[in-house]
Amino acid sequence: MDDEAKSKASLSRVERRKARTNRRLLEVARRLFSEKGIYWATVEDITESADQGKGTFYKYFESKDAIIRALLEEGLGELEAKTEQALRDADSGLTTMSSIIEARVDFFLDHLDFLLLFHQARGMMQLQVEVAKDLRDVYDGHLRRLTQLVEPAMEMGGSGSAREVATAIAAYTSGLLTYHVLFEGAEGIRRRRDYFLRTLQGSLSPILENSDGSH
Repeated sequence: MDDEAKSKASLSRVERRKARTNRRLLEVARRLFSEKGIYWATVEDITESADQGKGTFYKYFESKDAIIRALLEEGLGELEAKTEQALRDADSGLTTMSSIIEARVDFFLDHLDFLLLFHQARGMMQLQVEVAKDLRDVYDGHLRRLTQLVEPAMEMGGSGSAREVATAIAAYTSGLLTYHVLFEGAEGIRRRRDYFLRTLQGSLSPILENSDGSH
């Protein structure tokens, strides 16, 4: 192996190591924010659980707020991808709105830590601090994408604002599931998937009426 090849191999190893460290910090922070809360879990908690020094943490994230934003972006990105896939895979008889609601419920039941993170992040958005604006920007981007997914159904005979429908779906779904997981626990709500789907469809029906079309 010549010197150039050795240099590339070494660089590749460094990059892989950096990627593993970054992923480890994100995964530990995600777990701790779910268990302890984003206000109470500290950078020291994250680095200790990840077996990393504080200096290492700050090489990847400039603050705890920065890793919260990174996790919000990651979680919402995964949720969007699952929703888009559900729409592509939907049976012809399943409506666009039903597919979106089902995809969100399934995502949250599989990722309750993200459900609780989103809930806490929305609370931070109300604060008059710099991170609140950053988090609102991330969440607004998610709502814009969800609006784009809703729009085709609106064009097939629906009326009203696609943004309002998207906001309602996002708020009702995460709000209902968050309430139940806080009082019933993870296993309790996972067994009640069909109940949540029926409840959300019924709760959203006044908003979705005349705004739904077949996918």
